[in-house]
Amino acid sequence: MVLKKLIRNPISLIGLIILLGFILVAILAPVIAPLPEDVLARNPNADPYRIPRYGFASTPTPPSKEHPMGLTEGQLDIFYGIVWGTRTAFKVGLTVISISCLIGIIIGSVSAYIGGKFDEIVMRFVDIFMSFPFLIAAIVITTILGRGLENVMLAMILFRWTGYARLIRGNVLQVKQDEYVMAARAAGVSHIVILIRHILPNTIFPVIIQASMNMGSIVVTAASLSFLGLGAPEGYADWGQMISYARNWILGAPGNPLAYWYTVVYPGLAIILFVLSWNLIGDAFRDIMDPKLQG
Repeated sequence: MVLKKLIRNPISLIGLIILLGFILVAILAPVIAPLPEDVLARNPNADPYRIPRYGFASTPTPPSKEHPMGLTEGQLDIFYGIVWGTRTAFKVGLTVISISCLIGIIIGSVSAYIGGKFDEIVMRFVDIFMSFPFLIAAIVITTILGRGLENVMLAMILFRWTGYARLIRGNVLQVKQDEYVMAARAAGVSHIVILIRHILPNTIFPVIIQASMNMGSIVVTAASLSFLGLGAPEGYADWGQMISYARNWILGAPGNPLAYWYTVVYPGLAIILFVLSWNLIGDAFRDIMDPKLQG
């Protein structure tokens, strides 16, 4: 039912088409951008997320038949980095969102259901985490833990679950006073069953909508950390790091400001389209699920 409404909505349909394109690229990455044969000959177990290097020249190389999106400084293949970076984007986004949602839903729903002083203590704890600027907090944690995608994801999870906890808490506080919940309590149904079978199914949709709209921001944050040198290791297929390789060439060459446009446009366009697809889907999903917006 919801899927049919998403398909009928022109805005969400555009988002679905773009997202489907990224999904296909991620699935078919070994076919679209396979590791070069010479790399596999030297190391059959080579990490496919490591972008092949075709020299050590400090100046980017323009697009060509062999390298359709050109090479970055250090001669890393931009096309290969964009294709395999799609997998990295999904890996980071889905991991952070799923774990953050799970933690937030558990803490927020249990806190609201129990209520009283327990709820107050938990929410003050949540307020402490929410008082830190998210990006700055992620930078600090990543700096302490060290460079790496795993540490980036851990840092984002530590400060992302609070929003979902707040959202689900507010919904549970409203629903737990409804008659069907009171009837379940009077019938002797256990609290866990009431929470899982009666309350969460009627309160979780706003969290899912929020999660879908946060997918893009998670990827942008991860790309920002990689751009700052705190995310993916050097040479790893990551869109943020691809832009980092272009930082010295954004202004082009003297008299030709667009000389190295390909080093910025391709990874930047990948990030923009990925974020746009999730935002369009999340916005349409919100409109479909919000009864106030139903005609």
